[in-house]
Amino acid sequence: MIRLSALQEASAVDICVYLFARIRQGLSQAVTEISAANRTKFVVIDQVCDLDIAMLLVKAGCHGYLSCDDRGFDLRRITSVLLAGRYWVPRAVLERIVEELTVDRDAITESLCQLLSPREHEVALWISRGLSNKRIAREMGVTERTIKAHLSHIFQKTPVSDRLELALLMKGELPERIRVNLQ
Repeated sequence: MIRLSALQEASAVDICVYLFARIRQGLSQAVTEISAANRTKFVVIDQVCDLDIAMLLVKAGCHGYLSCDDRGFDLRRITSVLLAGRYWVPRAVLERIVEELTVDRDAITESLCQLLSPREHEVALWISRGLSNKRIAREMGVTERTIKAHLSHIFQKTPVSDRLELALLMKGELPERIRVNLQ
């Protein structure tokens, strides 16, 4: 552990610990530093556990969050967990993050797929399975030209711009570019 001076950047150390009192002075600065860091692992020790603050911090890139009165508060153990690339956060935070990701992903995929005709949706499903235009045409009993037309309509109706992004969309894994464009 290294105590940072006002002039030293957090990126210069392996682990950086923030201690917050009830008023959480410096929270926005902490979020900014956490978001900008590449290899530094951040731990926030809060006076009182606040799941909303924990969510904000973890989404920014914080690897550890706990309150002063948490049982099992062993800084050496927490440090070894973080250095191994894992997280030390309340289970409720991880559950909420997974739930948010799942709900967002499913809702976005469903809403985008509703823009497609049944045949376009079928083509998109075949694309997600990795089939070529020729093979899809055979499976659907149409020409390759028809498949290309369906793909062209799909690309016009959705924010995807190529087969890979379409396959990811159909599997519920949206590339970051699409997530940003949808918000």
